[in-house]
Amino acid sequence: MKKLVVIAAFLLLAAVGHAVAAEMTAGEIVAKSWDLFRLAKDERELVRVSVAYHDGRREEKELTRWTLYEPSGEDKVAIRFSKPALDDGLMLLVWRHPGKSDDVWLKLPSFAQERRVSTSDQGKYFAETDLTYEDTRQLIGERIGDFEYRMTGRSGSGWTIEATAKPGVDTAYGKRVFAIDPRYVFTKIEYYAKGGTPIKTQTNTRVTVDRRGRWRVDQVELDNHLLKRKTTMKIVERKVDQNISPEVFSRKFLTGRKR
Repeated sequence: MKKLVVIAAFLLLAAVGHAVAAEMTAGEIVAKSWDLFRLAKDERELVRVSVAYHDGRREEKELTRWTLYEPSGEDKVAIRFSKPALDDGLMLLVWRHPGKSDDVWLKLPSFAQERRVSTSDQGKYFAETDLTYEDTRQLIGERIGDFEYRMTGRSGSGWTIEATAKPGVDTAYGKRVFAIDPRYVFTKIEYYAKGGTPIKTQTNTRVTVDRRGRWRVDQVELDNHLLKRKTTMKIVERKVDQNISPEVFSRKFLTGRKR
């Protein structure tokens, strides 16, 4: 009898949870997803990148990404390539600023100084992958207030949500379509040009969710429909809450020592 009561209570709680989720707006679902993702102070990841071309060519790369999550939204991201040899020392630094344009700097291996990446260049691809400069910012949590969200589908497997930029917001995309599962994990993102042409599809696999609901993706595939190219990123090592030195997120780090 006691076992039946426990099962009944569990089913009731699950039903309540589904009911609450059903009442959430599209924007609230996206916000909750990123709130769960951002349950960390900082993060260091070693990433292996494979770029496959339609003619059979393949390029293998390796990078380290450091991320600082700030409750204020003043996040910082530093990326450094170590492979192949030609890319060794290629770096990107992002300082995010709620309410105004982000600061982005690119450091090329062959140049002594970094250069600023302009807002007009945010739609360009970074390091011959299918990630744009804009993507490097959005993939750690987007500014919910910059977009309109519309529910386009709902089922037991989650939600389909369309995101379009509000007037005055700079973006290279006309819209993005998210597939979010019941754990609030982004499992797929479709990117469209401003004219409606499909650009690429991002598929997230090898997902982990901890007891707090914080989710991470250990493999990301970007299928570029326009360039007939596919980028696969695999996380081979991840360390969270490491108290990363502020120097890593400084402009000095771009021209200084390896970490």
